[in-house]
Amino acid sequence: MPSHRADTPQPASRRAQRQKRSGRRTTHRAKGSSLTVPQMGIASALGLATVVAPLSGMMASPEPAKATANEISTPRIAAPAFGLLGHTPTAVEQLQLIPADNDIPIVPGTLVAPRNLLVTRPSRGHERAVLPGCFGDVPLAKASNGQLPATMLCTLWDAKHQLRSDAAVALAKLNVAYQQTFGHPICVSDAYRTLNQQYAVKAERGYLAATPGRSVHGLGRAVDLCDDVENFGSATHQWMVDNAPRYGWINPDWAQPGGSGPREAWHWEYNCGAEAGCEADSTSSTGE
Repeated sequence: MPSHRADTPQPASRRAQRQKRSGRRTTHRAKGSSLTVPQMGIASALGLATVVAPLSGMMASPEPAKATANEISTPRIAAPAFGLLGHTPTAVEQLQLIPADNDIPIVPGTLVAPRNLLVTRPSRGHERAVLPGCFGDVPLAKASNGQLPATMLCTLWDAKHQLRSDAAVALAKLNVAYQQTFGHPICVSDAYRTLNQQYAVKAERGYLAATPGRSVHGLGRAVDLCDDVENFGSATHQWMVDNAPRYGWINPDWAQPGGSGPREAWHWEYNCGAEAGCEADSTSSTGE
């Protein structure tokens, strides 16, 4: 009869049996997969590397494309940097109805017209300035007393009286000097008279008027003046006596005190000379 101790397994034998059982379970699990545990670790590492590599490639800068054999490579030049342009005024902004004071050109002092115009002798070079529209030419054609054509006559500054062209310009130059002295122009009460006007004056004044057709007024070379020039010894009359002859204008001898005709301080005639067609004086008579 065996003993009880021999039938009871030892503890070491029990551990061996448990290990043998666990080894069978491990072998059974390994048979369900073709990879062992170390191999599965390697495969996982390779798979992770396969995913990371493309992502890192996308983040990296792409390599420059290679030029083909037929492609011309053109260098790229950066455009120059321009500074901001200032404000350019528009056409509307440039329009000004009233120019600013600083836009008015300044005339140099050497070109400014003098305040006083000194006139010494009649000069044909300034005829346009003293009497616009009148050139002061001596008429070549002859005309009868009191019947001068309009082309021979020029209107004076008062826009009422007329004289022959050369006489008008000479009187206008005398008027410039007169105005500088007295501050106003020469006062004219009568000038050229037509033949009909001469008859009217003769009927009104009698012996004081010249015979119609023989008056110097009818030749467009005589004026009657006012502004106290009609009084001998006045300031304006004496100024005319001193200055008028320089411009060809005189108070004739017959009209002065002691002369052969009536005393007429107001009557002044343009003495142009025989070479300028003034020989007609021989046909004129004393008196207006």
